[in-house]
Amino acid sequence: MIPSPRRVPFIRGFYWISEGFQLVFQSPFGWMKVITLWFGFTLLCGVIIAIGPILFSLTLPILFGGLMVGCRAFQNGQSMNAAHLFAGFRHKPARLITLGGVNVLGEVILTTILLIWGGQRMIELQTLSMDGTGNLEQLQLLVSDLTPMFITLALIQAVLLMLRWFAPALLVFSDMTTSRALSLSGKACLINTLPFLAYSVGMGALLMGLITAAFAVPVLGVLLFIMGIPTLIAAVYVSYRDIFSAP
Repeated sequence: MIPSPRRVPFIRGFYWISEGFQLVFQSPFGWMKVITLWFGFTLLCGVIIAIGPILFSLTLPILFGGLMVGCRAFQNGQSMNAAHLFAGFRHKPARLITLGGVNVLGEVILTTILLIWGGQRMIELQTLSMDGTGNLEQLQLLVSDLTPMFITLALIQAVLLMLRWFAPALLVFSDMTTSRALSLSGKACLINTLPFLAYSVGMGALLMGLITAAFAVPVLGVLLFIMGIPTLIAAVYVSYRDIFSAP
């Protein structure tokens, strides 16, 4: 059965964060293992020349889908462990990799727009920004010229984020095609704009607090930040369960 998204109240966006934090707080060491492993994989992809970033984008939905499986397993009384990070390889991996292909395509589109539209002006902007004696009027003119491009890139990023937000969870928990998952995810985000606004405000405030803590008490700040990333991931699962009325 293909789930159907429902509209939820504005306040639910804040509850996604609090309930996500509860999921993380109940198994902090399990989450820390998972996130440490994920960071390690990210660093590995970063040092592999040329294909590393592509590999990361292709496999990201598989890893994220595995974490969605881990969240549900934890809710059902199991413990969160590192094996959940790779659970996506056992749940429709071909469709999740196809979703990764959408990630790569989106990055290609954004990069192409940046190169063709921005081009030389982006280089000039970077040069003027780094030069303390640069012409302020010229810098303002460049920023003004590039503003439409920045707005376009932001809008495309927002659309891509909406399409991909629920897609990994929909693929691992339901029997549907990748295109159907993307469509349902976009629809779910569109009809729940207000809760997502609340979520964005709440998560932004949380991240700012974590960054402030990192500067004030570096060791404590790093630990809190490590717990902040799992909270963001768990909140995605909570929002999926809320909007799609999943058990």
